[in-house]
Amino acid sequence: MASEGNLAHLSELLDREHERPINNKYDEARDFSARLLNLPPSRVYFTYVSRVSNFSVRAVQSPAAVQATVVVALIKLRTEDEATHRAAEKLAAKTGKTILLLQRVSDDSLEWTVMGGYYVTADRHTGEIANRITESLGGPPLRGVEISPSQAATSALEYFDRLGLSGASVGAVLSQRRDISSIVTFAAASSAAGLSAAETAVIAKRRALIAELKQMIADPSTTETDLHRKIKGNYWIFGGRYTGVARASIMPMDRYDIPLFCADGSLHIVELKGSYITDLVERHRQHLIAGAKVHEAVMQAANYIRQLDEGGATMQTIYQNSGLNYDLRRGRATVVIGNQDFVDLPADPVRQLGAVTRSMIDQTIRTYNSLINRVEVLTWADLLDAADRSLRFEEEVAENLATGAPNERGNDEPQGDASEADEDTGQAEATIF
Repeated sequence: MASEGNLAHLSELLDREHERPINNKYDEARDFSARLLNLPPSRVYFTYVSRVSNFSVRAVQSPAAVQATVVVALIKLRTEDEATHRAAEKLAAKTGKTILLLQRVSDDSLEWTVMGGYYVTADRHTGEIANRITESLGGPPLRGVEISPSQAATSALEYFDRLGLSGASVGAVLSQRRDISSIVTFAAASSAAGLSAAETAVIAKRRALIAELKQMIADPSTTETDLHRKIKGNYWIFGGRYTGVARASIMPMDRYDIPLFCADGSLHIVELKGSYITDLVERHRQHLIAGAKVHEAVMQAANYIRQLDEGGATMQTIYQNSGLNYDLRRGRATVVIGNQDFVDLPADPVRQLGAVTRSMIDQTIRTYNSLINRVEVLTWADLLDAADRSLRFEEEVAENLATGAPNERGNDEPQGDASEADEDTGQAEATIF
C-alpha cells in the first residue's frame, strides 16, 4: 500500500469524536501505525490536541504516553500551525520522543494530512523511525532536533521520574549488563551522582549475597556443594586482584574448585570445603593445633601446586599454542574451610585448660599459616567478613562521590592506596589473600 493509501486508511481508523473521554478510541489507529513502523503497539501513542498550550501535557500525561517512542498528535486548530511546530520541537528535545503531527485537510473533512514532525538526531534509532514515517505516510520529512549531552542527560532523568524509577532501581538493571564496567566508568567521568546510583545498586546486590552466605555457613546442614553452587560466578568475593577464571582441569587428573588468574598470569587455586567442621582445631597437650580435615585440605592444595610446578612448563607451552598465556609455575592456593562458631571445646579442668575462644582459634590458624608456604587457610567467616568490609568501603566512596563530601585526606579524590580498582567489576580489591 502506497503512502497515500496508508494515510487514507489511517484516516478511516481515527475516531470521529476526538474529545470524548474514551480510553481505547485510537487503538486501531495505533496498531496499524505500529505495524507500518515495525514497532510494538505500546511504543506508539495517539493524542488529540485541541489547544497548543495543552501539547506537552497531552504527550506525557499517561503511563502509555511515557512509554511511547512515537507520539502522534492530532491537531485541531489550523490557525496555530507555527505555535504547534514550536511546541512539538520543544517536546521532542525535552522527551527524546519522535513527534508526528497530523491535521485534518479541512475543518469539515474526515481526511488527515501530515504536517511534519520532529525527532532527536542524537538517537540513531529515532532517525530510522522518522524515515519510516515519511516512507509510510508521506508528507514533509520530519526535522531533526540537535540537543547537547547535558540536555540528553536531563531528559533521561526526567523520563525516569515520570516512570517512577529511582536511581538505585536503574542501577540495579545496569548491574545485570555485561558492559557494566564501561557504564560505571562513563558515569564517573560525567556524573558522580550517576556513579553513586549504579554502584549502590551493585553493592546492595552483593551485600545481599554476603548475607545469604553468612546464613548458609551458620547452618550445620549446609554442604560444600551448596556453598560452591551459591558462590559460582561471584568470584569478586575473593578480591579484585584476579583477572579471570581458568578451566577447572588445567593439569591431567586434577580438577580445581575455583582456579583464578592473577594480573601477572599466575594461577591461584581456591579449594572450597564445608563450613560445618567441629574439629577445625584440636587440643594437643597444652596447645591447639589445626584439625585433621584442615591438614588434609592443605595437602590436597599442596599436591595441586606440586603438579603445576612439575608439569607446568610443558602445559604452559601447550596452552600458549592455543593462544592462552598462562604462567603455571609458582602458583598459590587458598583453602576456605570451616566456621569458628562451630568449634566447641569446653574447659578441661584436669589439664587446667579453659574453654576455647574465637581469638584462640584465629591464633591457631594464623600460626599454622605461618609455617606453610604458598597455601593459606581461611575460614568462611573470615572470607565473608573481609568481603563485607570491602563493600562497606566502596559504599562510603560512592556516598562521598554523590554528596561531594571530601574523604579523610581532606580532598575530593578517592583514597587509592587502600585498594586497587577491579577493572572487571568496578569494586575495590578486598585484602583477603
